[in-house]
Amino acid sequence: MGCATGMVKYLVFLANLIFALAGLALVIVGIVFKLNVKEVTGVLPSDLGIAPILSIIIGIIVFITAFLGCCGAVKESTCMLTSYAVILLTIFIVQVAIAVYLFIQVKDTREFRNTITNNVQKTFDSRFKNPEANETMHVLENFLTCCGVYGPDDYNNFPLPLSCCKRHINNECLKTEVNHDGCAHKLTNELQDKAQLVGGVAIGIAAVEVIGAVFALCLASSIRNTYRRHTYA
Repeated sequence: MGCATGMVKYLVFLANLIFALAGLALVIVGIVFKLNVKEVTGVLPSDLGIAPILSIIIGIIVFITAFLGCCGAVKESTCMLTSYAVILLTIFIVQVAIAVYLFIQVKDTREFRNTITNNVQKTFDSRFKNPEANETMHVLENFLTCCGVYGPDDYNNFPLPLSCCKRHINNECLKTEVNHDGCAHKLTNELQDKAQLVGGVAIGIAAVEVIGAVFALCLASSIRNTYRRHTYA
């Protein structure tokens, strides 16, 4: 095995070792929050919805993919390296499809705004019946400093939640401290503002995935050729 091939081997190993540790960290964080370990989650919100489950699932996918790359490089297994490259390319294709879909959705501003507004309205209408919808609105109002779908008037005769307030006294939302912007408007603007940044990050990640897949396939090909030379020598 040549010097260049050996360098690629160790680069693939080190990169995937970091990814494997990152995936393992995501799994551990998800489990900790799912089990509600008091020492860690005591100062954080108790209801985090599906976030811990998503963290576990994404962590497992990242760990398995990185494990294949790591072991494939160390053991010089063409099967593992090829599987690793195929998984990376599959993830890359899915990312591109999602990115194209989102780009088309965001480009049509009117339809995009209507879609977001309808989704926020459905969530808001379900918040008094569905705990998950209530949690979603709570997070949305806190994160975007907004209130309701179009504004605090959406709550009508219902008491305003604390998530609608800039600050509250004795768990009571004061009218002078209420966020007057609706969540539908602020969420639409936030998504449109961040679309370009997200697109740039996605392109960067996609480029890393393609490079990783190419390196893995090159390494697998080099190992296969070395094996053939030794076999027929």
